[in-house]
Amino acid sequence: MEFLTESEKEVIQKDASRPVAEANEQAREAWRGWVIPAVGSAAFFSSMLLNGIKNYKSYGFPTHVFSRTDWVLLSLPIVVVGLALSDIFMEDKT
Repeated sequence: MEFLTESEKEVIQKDASRPVAEANEQAREAWRGWVIPAVGSAAFFSSMLLNGIKNYKSYGFPTHVFSRTDWVLLSLPIVVVGLALSDIFMEDKT
């Protein structure tokens, strides 16, 4: 014995799947917000790496020409990545 018509079943199915579709779209937008800067960062990083290799081939490692401030500037990306990773993995879980 059937109590619902096909159109009523379709309406119920559509209403029930709406939160899932909205959650999927929200997840897509969140990941897209990560992918777009990642592409730009990867392009920048590869360009920087290629220029570093080219400079190394032309001039060697810069220990003889770098000043103290140059070494500080060179270490900043390492510090920033370290802080970001510690923020992600060592987060207080209280």
